[in-house]
Amino acid sequence: MLNPKYAENIIVGVMHKNVFKWYITDRDTWILDIDKYSDAYLKNGHDFDMNFALGFRNNIHVVDETTIEEYAFTYEKNQVDSDELQNLLVNKKYEDTVLALQASLYIDFDKKVFISSYPESLPFENYAPNDWKSTYGDFTEYIPDRERYWILNGKNLISEQYKLEVDKFKEGK
Repeated sequence: MLNPKYAENIIVGVMHKNVFKWYITDRDTWILDIDKYSDAYLKNGHDFDMNFALGFRNNIHVVDETTIEEYAFTYEKNQVDSDELQNLLVNKKYEDTVLALQASLYIDFDKKVFISSYPESLPFENYAPNDWKSTYGDFTEYIPDRERYWILNGKNLISEQYKLEVDKFKEGK
């Protein structure tokens, strides 16, 4: 299992054919429309090697409901279940911050919905397929209750641990 790392190796919830799965992958894995991403890169004066990018994507330009099965096959080894994620939380198996274990993206290939809560400046929601609903925000309501690994005995483990991290920081520890 790839270890979550804040803003680098991210946790992503994916719904496809009414089956929910968690993945831990490199953040760039879930830029669904690489053409939009390339255009933004070039528009900002940066070079973009499309052939290099497509090499990691099975030559798939747009990951959508018609291409997800072929695309996701490459990332099967990155699937993780909610019990494993909860175990990482309970045992504090993360590097710098508990926020590494906060899910960053929710993608529903059945309903064509993409929601990002990625904490840094990469606007994933801008790179969703054209006919999708995409936004930045909280996607908790879309996660099946049994998959909410951050909730244990009614407590939000991520929120509680993050408060402790903030308090330690304020105290200078």
